[in-house]
Amino acid sequence: MRPRIFTAWDENKARLKSAFGFSDDHLAQYDAVSDDDLADAYETMQLCRQFENACAQSYMQGSIRGFMHLDNGQETIPALIADQLTKDDIKYSYYREHTHALASGVPPEKVMAELFAKDGGTCRGTGGSMHVYDVDTHFQGGWALVAEQLPYAAGAARSILLDRELGLTKAKADGGDDDRLTVVFCGEGGSQNGRLAEVLNVAAKESLPLLILCIDNGRAINTFTPDVAQNSEVWRAGEHYGVPGAKVDGQNLEDVLKTGRAVIDHVRSTSSPAILQVHTYRLQGHSPADPEHERGRKAEKTWARAEADPLKIFEALGVLPEDVLSDRKAKASQVVKDAVAFAKASPPP
Repeated sequence: MRPRIFTAWDENKARLKSAFGFSDDHLAQYDAVSDDDLADAYETMQLCRQFENACAQSYMQGSIRGFMHLDNGQETIPALIADQLTKDDIKYSYYREHTHALASGVPPEKVMAELFAKDGGTCRGTGGSMHVYDVDTHFQGGWALVAEQLPYAAGAARSILLDRELGLTKAKADGGDDDRLTVVFCGEGGSQNGRLAEVLNVAAKESLPLLILCIDNGRAINTFTPDVAQNSEVWRAGEHYGVPGAKVDGQNLEDVLKTGRAVIDHVRSTSSPAILQVHTYRLQGHSPADPEHERGRKAEKTWARAEADPLKIFEALGVLPEDVLSDRKAKASQVVKDAVAFAKASPPP
C-alpha cells in the first residue's frame, strides 16, 4: 500500500526554514495549536465526513443524480481552510469541492440543495455537485475539467493586486491593510498539467498572492499517479520560478494546521505565491460510479480506512476529552440533518 508520510513538526520546520527563509523565532508561533482551535477543526472534519456520507446515501436513494465526487479521508484540508481563510479570500476548487465550500462558509443547506438540483441551492439547482458557487464567500466553484481552475485562480489573485492599485479594496475590520489571497485546489495528478507551469511563472513574475494547495491522494482519477508522473513532489515544482513549497502528512491534523498556518501567513504577509502539498488518502472511489475493484483499489481502500482515517487518528491521540469530541460530533450531525431536510423541502428550479 502507498505508505503514510510521517513528517514531524521539527522536520517540517526545517523544511520551512530552508524553503521560505523563516527564522526559528518566527516559526515558534506555530508550535502549539490551542484546544479550542483543535475542537473547531475536529467539528469541521466531522461536518465534512457526515455531509459526504449523507450525499452518498442520498445518491443511492436517487435524490442526487449525475456526477458526484466525495472527499472522505481528506478532511484535514477543509479543517485548515476553515481555520485560516476569511470570507473575503477567493477560493477556486476542483470537482471534489463539497467540503471546500463548507469550510469556506457556504451554508450547508444551500450546498446540499444544489446537489439535489433544487431552487434553494447555491446556483438554484443549475450547477450540481461539480459547480457550487457562492458570491458571499467568494467561493468560485468546482471545475469539471482537470486543472482548468488554475489560470482562473491566477487571474483572481491578479484582481486583488488591481483592487489595491485602484484603491478599490475594502477596509478590514481591524483597520489593517488588504491581505486577501486566492487559494486554488488541485490534485497531484492534475498538477502534471501544463497549466501549473504557466501559473507558477505568472505568479512568480507578478508576485501574486496565490496559494496552490495540492491534494496528494496518490490517484489521478483511477490511475496510480506514479504510473503517469515522473515526479509527484509538487511542492518542489516552483523551485525553478522561486516559488517556495512545503509538504505535510494530511492524516495528522495538528501538523496540517501548523504547517498550513505558516505557509498561508507567508502568502498573506508577502503577497507572493506558495505551494502546500498535503499527502492524504481518498477513502472512496473516484465517484459512486467507480466500482473500486480495478488495480487493487478495493484492498487499498480497506487498508486506508483502517490505518489512514484522519478522524480515527486524531480521536486516538486523546488530545481532547471524549465529551468534547461527542459534543462536536453531535453538532455536526444536526447541521447535516438540517441540510438534508432543507434540500428535500426546497422546490424544484
